[in-house]
Amino acid sequence: MTDATKKQTKWIKILTAILLAAIFFVAFKYIKDYFTEERIQSILNDAGLWAPAIYILLWATLPIFLFPVPLLVVPSGYIFGTTMGVVYTLIGCAVNIVIMYYLAAKLARKPISELVEKKSNDKIKKIFFHPSGTSQGVFFIFRLIPLVSYNLINYMAGILQIQFLPYFVLSLVGITPGIFAFIYLGEQIHDPSTPEFKLAIFFLLLLTALSLILLKIYNKRHRND
Repeated sequence: MTDATKKQTKWIKILTAILLAAIFFVAFKYIKDYFTEERIQSILNDAGLWAPAIYILLWATLPIFLFPVPLLVVPSGYIFGTTMGVVYTLIGCAVNIVIMYYLAAKLARKPISELVEKKSNDKIKKIFFHPSGTSQGVFFIFRLIPLVSYNLINYMAGILQIQFLPYFVLSLVGITPGIFAFIYLGEQIHDPSTPEFKLAIFFLLLLTALSLILLKIYNKRHRND
């Protein structure tokens, strides 16, 4: 390959990356503005028997564009109730994890690898190119913490190429307590004065506190891994 061809290829890659970033940003902005919590609830209310399928489809696609998942989860409690809300959410979440993981692995891993190789120190390179076995545990704990971005965890797992099957299983297990709490909150949201609503808030706060404590203990034990 000649120098001119290499230069042309480089510019094509740069322009493609810029175009994809622009498309992603426009989609993110539109989705964030259009799919409010009230609109999602209205869509599901009007969907009738199709509501579960539409909800699962929304779950499978919207988080790709960094859509905040609590805005999806809370209305499902009001529409479907806690039990079926959890079931439909876990189905949608399972589909979405697969999509986001492989999008990151196939589209983002290579350019970010090149950047890390050129610009990062040895410690960052070791984390990026040779993630330790303890990475699965860290990702699991992050899944337990309700306030940690669900979307970014999926993308980071794909970029780092964390072993998929353990990550997939641990993600579903780890996210279930938070999903349950948000959906239960959504089921009670019509009357915030009830003890059930306050219990849901308490459970979210308790889950966050316990997860942060667990993360601190885990990091201390595996500091040298």
